[in-house]
Amino acid sequence: MYPSGTVLRLDFGTFSHYGIADGLGSVIHNSKKRLKVTKESYEDFADGKEILESDITSENPSKAVAMAQRYIGMPYDLLISNCEQFVRLCHGLEVESTQVQQYMLAALGAGIALSSDNPYVKTAGGATALASLLTPAEDSPFKNAAVLTLIALGVVALSS
Repeated sequence: MYPSGTVLRLDFGTFSHYGIADGLGSVIHNSKKRLKVTKESYEDFADGKEILESDITSENPSKAVAMAQRYIGMPYDLLISNCEQFVRLCHGLEVESTQVQQYMLAALGAGIALSSDNPYVKTAGGATALASLLTPAEDSPFKNAAVLTLIALGVVALSS
């Protein structure tokens, strides 16, 4: 049994699913499958996957459970109310989905790199895409994308 407020994670390879342990054997999570915040047993939450502990936490994790209980029934939305945003909201953290950020930034950067003939724009797009994909899970990719893009542009400028 996981301590109250522990953020649990299921690894699906290209993305993760998150929930909050209630400390009593259940998980509260915003379920894409059920299209709402729900409370389920560990077994139902895991659906055959190994349950991992996430690095997402707060100063008072047990408070997150009380908050999560209040949101049971809240609808699921991939962009504005997904499982990662839900656990961050309940823990009083910045409500963001680093997974969505990473995929959107990677797609934007790749699109820019592939559609431009300008070497600086191609470099910036490619660096943005690469940095977002290499950013560790649960971290926002924006800082890494900005830093790598500036470094890559500097290298291109110096070699011209």
